[in-house]
This record gives sequence, structure tokens and C-alpha cells, in this order.
Amino acid sequence: MSAVQAIITTEKVLQAFIAFSTNLSVIPVVYHCLKRGSAYEGIIGISCALASMMYHVGEVFENTWWFKLSGMTSGQWHRLDNVFTILTFQALCFFLMDIQSQQNTELLRWIFLVITLYCQERAPWQIEFTIIPIVSALILLIIRHSLRRKIPDWIKSKFFLYGFGFFGVAAFFFARGLDDNNDYLRINHGIWHFFIGISFYFIFLSKEKLNEKNLLHVSFNLHYLDKINI
Repeated sequence: MSAVQAIITTEKVLQAFIAFSTNLSVIPVVYHCLKRGSAYEGIIGISCALASMMYHVGEVFENTWWFKLSGMTSGQWHRLDNVFTILTFQALCFFLMDIQSQQNTELLRWIFLVITLYCQERAPWQIEFTIIPIVSALILLIIRHSLRRKIPDWIKSKFFLYGFGFFGVAAFFFARGLDDNNDYLRINHGIWHFFIGISFYFIFLSKEKLNEKNLLHVSFNLHYLDKINI
């Protein structure tokens, strides 16, 4: 009996370690945001990672004295994790909107914070109340660039392609990890953590590294012209 208990304990510790360590992929994008002076995005990003770490560690160690020092249960950390996750996606959308007025950006952040808190207080465990505030920001991003009638340059960047690709991988494993009972050691969910952090890093880079060598159509044309000259 003790041997079985030891195996279960080892697995749970490993589960907590995987969830904790895979959240560290947020470090590059947080560092990048803070370095460029984007305190909002940086603080939201690190808060999201910390809330996620505490939630997953709490799933295993909630009854230990040292976890109780956090003052919250794993369920409460989970709700906080949901809030910060939504805010990170919204922050990315606002960043990609190319809004010149800082006042307008702040207005959007506060309005969507209110919407997010309402949705999470109303039904934190219903997936639609997590999706609504994220999709709302995404729709606003699409409308913003549609009204300008111009495809933004960052969407033509190889960094955006990398970020979008990693996002696709992350989404795949997120969907696979929705069934907690069939996600051994929460590995699928951990892979989601890892790739979403990498995805955000490249997407943030896509807007800032807009030189010719990073634009896909320019790179293709230059490569084609080199071949012709040969």
C-alpha cells in the first residue's frame, strides 16, 4: 500500500513540476516587453505565469502548510489564472492594433478588464465566458485593420509566421489537455504552456523587426531575383 502511495506521490510531484517548469517559457517575452518599456504587457505576462504555477502546484500541494501561506486555494488561483490568461491575449491584440494614442490604448485596457472580470465572476468554469472577452478583442483587431484597408506589415513578417505556427501547436495540445482525466501528468497542458509562451514572443517580435530581410514577400522576391541573375 505504501509503495502504491509513493508512486502516486511521485507522479503528482512530477505533474506539478511539469506545469511549473513549462510556464517558464514566458520569460523571453516578458523580458522583451519590459526591455522595450511595455510594463503593462510584461507585468500581465509574468502574473499569468505565476498564477498558473500556483494553481497547478496547488492541485498537488494544496493541503501543505507552505502552500496555505499563499492565502488562497488552488481553485482561487485557477480563477486568477483565467483572468490573467484572458488579459494576455487582449494585450497582444491591443499591441497589434497599432494605436498611436496611449490614452485610447489605456481606455481599451480598462474597458476589457471590466468585461473580463464580469465574465469570470459570472461563470469562471464555463468556457464561453473565457472565450467571449478574448474573441471580442480579436474582432476589434480585425475591424481596426479592415477599416484601414491595409494589410499590416507585421503579418508579412517571418516572425509572425513562426509565432502563428507555434500558436497552432499550442492550441492543438490545449485541446488535447482539456480532458484532465486522460492527460497523464498534465503533459498536454504543459506543452500548451511552453508553446504559447514561445508563440507570444515571436508575435511581439513581428511588429518590431520590420526590416526587409524579415518580410516574407521581400525575401522571396530577392531570392528569386538572385536566381535569375545566376
